Amino acid sequence: MPKKNDKTTFSREDDYRDYEERNLDEGWPYSDGARSAGPGNRAYGETPANFDRDPNGGFRVDGTDKDGNENRLKDSLRANTIDRDESDDLEARVTENLENIPDLNLDSIDVHADGHTVTLEGAVETIGMARKVELGALSVDGVHRVRNRLETIGVDSHLSDED
Repeated sequence: MPKKNDKTTFSREDDYRDYEERNLDEGWPYSDGARSAGPGNRAYGETPANFDRDPNGGFRVDGTDKDGNENRLKDSLRANTIDRDESDDLEARVTENLENIPDLNLDSIDVHADGHTVTLEGAVETIGMARKVELGALSVDGVHRVRNRLETIGVDSHLSDED
């Protein structure tokens, strides 16, 4: 025999009466004038979040002298060219080191540096040559990471070493 559904329905009036009793007994929990403070015209840096101190990886801070003037610009103002002087020096040192690898056509390789990361792009004859180029770049002082995007173009470069 199926069980009867014994759900008691309560009227909304009972619910509202409970809310009303609570409000009268305990007081309304919210202020009648609850709203955010006006924006006002506050000085820079006085906002609650203090955005000028908030760490954000989307920009780099150059620095200022004791009078608040920015340091002399060595780079252009574009975000992707900040610290390019050091990166250009690293690219030159990596390229000089790659010139010492025998049988390497350096004209087919592009070297890019961003900070301590060097990216190698272009084409080499074999997988072994690609590994030599990567190790040659890693051996330069100041290189912490190498992105090897070299392609192999030799006739036998895509065949496995196993017989």
